[in-house]
Amino acid sequence: MAISIAITGVLMRDGRVIAASVPFLLYAGVALLSKSYQREPQIIVERVLSADHTTEGETIDITVTITNAGSHIPWLGVSERIPRGVEVTGGDTSILASFDEGEKISFSYMVNAPRGMHVLPGMDLVLWDQITLAPRRHFIPHKTQFLTVPIAEPIDEIEIRPQRTRAYAGVVRANQGGSGIDFFGCHAYSTGDDIRRINWRAYARTRELIVNEYEQERIADVTVFLDARERANPRVDKKETFNYAVRAAASMANYFIKKGNSVGLFIYGEYMNWTFPGYGKTQMRRILDSLARAQTSDKEVFDDLRAVPTRLFPPRSQLVMISASLDEHDVEVLGVLKAHGYQIIMIMPDVIPYEASQIEQSDAKDLAMHIVTLRHRLIVDALARIGVEVVQWDVRDSLASIISWTLSRRARRIA
Repeated sequence: MAISIAITGVLMRDGRVIAASVPFLLYAGVALLSKSYQREPQIIVERVLSADHTTEGETIDITVTITNAGSHIPWLGVSERIPRGVEVTGGDTSILASFDEGEKISFSYMVNAPRGMHVLPGMDLVLWDQITLAPRRHFIPHKTQFLTVPIAEPIDEIEIRPQRTRAYAGVVRANQGGSGIDFFGCHAYSTGDDIRRINWRAYARTRELIVNEYEQERIADVTVFLDARERANPRVDKKETFNYAVRAAASMANYFIKKGNSVGLFIYGEYMNWTFPGYGKTQMRRILDSLARAQTSDKEVFDDLRAVPTRLFPPRSQLVMISASLDEHDVEVLGVLKAHGYQIIMIMPDVIPYEASQIEQSDAKDLAMHIVTLRHRLIVDALARIGVEVVQWDVRDSLASIISWTLSRRARRIA
């Protein structure tokens, strides 16, 4: 600006215009000679999270501390970069202050994040000098990540009857006589039998010692199979059916692990993600971490369930499959698994009622919903014919209530 004014004054041969450029020249010269303009800011960033693992719906408290390790900064603006999908529920994610040498200033905020891995990349800095008018912008990389795992809904009771169980005591009926709760049968007394189990009423009738047997209860091998194919998880109004499927997988895995069973997780989608079977809280954490990172995929190589490596599943064990949508080829694969001795529970998040509520009423809607409903019923009937237990879960209802109504021991006795 100073040079432009000076040149204009020379062309106009007007000393007053030339004199008007002098203040601008002096200001620019002092700014260029100023050490504070030339130096880079010496800023140290520290970020502390209340937790690096959290569950959907829970809040994380984040505290950011800024330390000035250099000379005085007249004005400094610090702003946190928030990743997409993370919601700030309270506090401030930025601050504007004057920093003396060695001074520390902190700000705090709270976030609520959806399922998945989230990375806070760093801070945006804006510096204002006492002399210069133009702000200088910097970015300080400072990565901090945290994982949000899906909710595991507590389930009261599920009865499973796999053909094969392990040798350790548990809650799964093993279809073998021994020590247990439920009556299994009788046999003639032999040396070593517990006399407390003698059936004295039978002895009164036959004059022979008869011993009662009870069904053994042991632990079982359970594999939770999550169908992550994109075509099996339709998206409705920016909501994915897959999120409900992930929640169902977490809930089922949590139940079986709490009952002492050996539980593994198989995610079939972008690639075959296999969490090796295990026990206890550590195994549950591994499963939740895998479910938190699970994403749908439309890779053609995994479009068909025929590519599932069944050798990963323990023989004649229990499979719990979660899929919102299947076709005739998938039913055929499940039939093959049943023929190999696997017991299968199929949980199908039902999005049809939800879809219907999102579409305006019309004749076309009624016809479309009728076709979709009819196709869904045909698949469910086909699964029932091959011996697969199907749980149709209306996502507007609680999963635990549906499971208790369908798969509990009491529900089976009523049926």
